[in-house]
Amino acid sequence: MLELLLQEILSSRLLIHPASLSSLEILIQKLRKGEEPQQKDIKTFFHSLGIESKIKNSAFILPEEDYPENPFDSFEENSIAVIPIIGTMMKYRTYWSYGMDDMANIIRLADSSSKIIGTILLGNTPGGSSQSVIQLEDALRNRTKPSVGLIDGMCMSGGIYAFSFCDRILATNPMCQVGNIGVYAKILNDDKYYEDNGFRFITVVPPESKYKNLAIKQAKEGDEKMLIEEDLTPYAIHFQNLIKANRPNLDLSVEGIIEGKDFYAIDAEKNGLIDGITNFEGAVQVLQSLHNEKQSIYSFFK
Repeated sequence: MLELLLQEILSSRLLIHPASLSSLEILIQKLRKGEEPQQKDIKTFFHSLGIESKIKNSAFILPEEDYPENPFDSFEENSIAVIPIIGTMMKYRTYWSYGMDDMANIIRLADSSSKIIGTILLGNTPGGSSQSVIQLEDALRNRTKPSVGLIDGMCMSGGIYAFSFCDRILATNPMCQVGNIGVYAKILNDDKYYEDNGFRFITVVPPESKYKNLAIKQAKEGDEKMLIEEDLTPYAIHFQNLIKANRPNLDLSVEGIIEGKDFYAIDAEKNGLIDGITNFEGAVQVLQSLHNEKQSIYSFFK
């Protein structure tokens, strides 16, 4: 589990706010020293969010390894599923946090249940790894029911990547933070660390594999050109195009809006990055309206 986490952090392109990267750097140092992070009861943490008490007609379940049947089918008719996207977004779960693949599966379960009319993604995230958004994107692209993203704090980089697939994006406060659309790489150059501890690694690459790891090798030597042109820039363009497609009313004349700039929600709404500012109950009303609109369309064609 920890090996997968360390591998993801060090090998992924980062869709995360730089100010939050220090927490990952501390985690990397702990893992390198063989120190395991303090174990937490993640079920207790997620129940402490108090989602059920904040939103009427809402339903929340915890990701498990496998459900024999859809757990949402036991809820009341016309319920709303609330899926928390909270903290740093990583693909797989650890014993202190659920992974985004878990949340993607919850979205799929909610979407397939006749008792659920739609989903609210409750977000407070600085973003995460590029691997973390893959299954979230798939689940949100292929859903059949309305989805509202509700930002309760921040929704940066990988967070807004995922939330852009929602029908509406809302924030609970004008000073919530949104944006940081972009990508970067954090390369761990541990050569000196190993040398100081008596180790020296020699990497041998045959001419038939001359491009293997070349971009990283050159970046460590101070030449970032290949890494930028062949790795980071293509992903950055992909990210920008995705946001432009998902947010057609985005004001592209705003400087930096798809180039990594951060915005408060009050400005993000003006710029078309989000759709409004409201509370939990307001988000429920928006979702119910989207559901009713969809039902009206179905009724028209019956």
